[in-house]
Amino acid sequence: MIEFKDINKTFTVNGRAFAALNQINLTIHRGEIFGIFGESGAGKSTLLRLINWLETPTSGSVIVNNINLANLNAHTLKEHRRHVGMIFQHFQLLESRTAFENIALPLELMGKSTAEIAPVVTELLSLVRLENHAAHYPSQLSGGQKQRVAIARALVTRPPILLCDEPTSALDPQSTRAILQLLKEINRKLAVTIVIITHEMDVLKQICDRAAILDQGNLIEYGPILALFAKPKAARTREFVQESLHLILPESI
Repeated sequence: MIEFKDINKTFTVNGRAFAALNQINLTIHRGEIFGIFGESGAGKSTLLRLINWLETPTSGSVIVNNINLANLNAHTLKEHRRHVGMIFQHFQLLESRTAFENIALPLELMGKSTAEIAPVVTELLSLVRLENHAAHYPSQLSGGQKQRVAIARALVTRPPILLCDEPTSALDPQSTRAILQLLKEINRKLAVTIVIITHEMDVLKQICDRAAILDQGNLIEYGPILALFAKPKAARTREFVQESLHLILPESI
């Protein structure tokens, strides 16, 4: 379980304070797929990066599995990050390494032997349906295939939490659907808690159990996907829903 308690985050830009997050309180349940939605500058990336402590809050607490991340020292923080996988919008693959070698990299950095690494990587290549692409370099892969390699690499240390930073924004609609379906399958098979940030309401509809809606650093609404789409409480959420459904609702609704 991931808890954000009274989170505030302020950045200083050119001598001026800028509030990226304002008094955020929310809980992400173990084993769910949780979405964080917002337009550019809403604070969603900052909120996501608090989970692996790549950002620290100005005030408030981030608690993961009953551990306050502020209490971790350098050693325990490193261990925590091994339990939090992350995938990115632009894949972040090494062009000089094959798909197999990209996936293996985190285990190599941990000092694992070739004999230990090979079966783990082979299993993950099968999971992401790239068994026949193990020897391919990133330049030989499509965007969707690159993201599959990145997903496998993020899972190679068997993390219970997977953070997804706009994982489909660089993909075409067909690849987007396939990647989201793969993430749902991974969530179901591996019981991984998935936190995904996006600026597309369609992504929330397709994959998430619950979601939070951010607007200019404020948490304006969060809860089950059905409730967010069927009975949005905040006016701004209603706007987002209408835009995603391409509907102009009657004034009475």
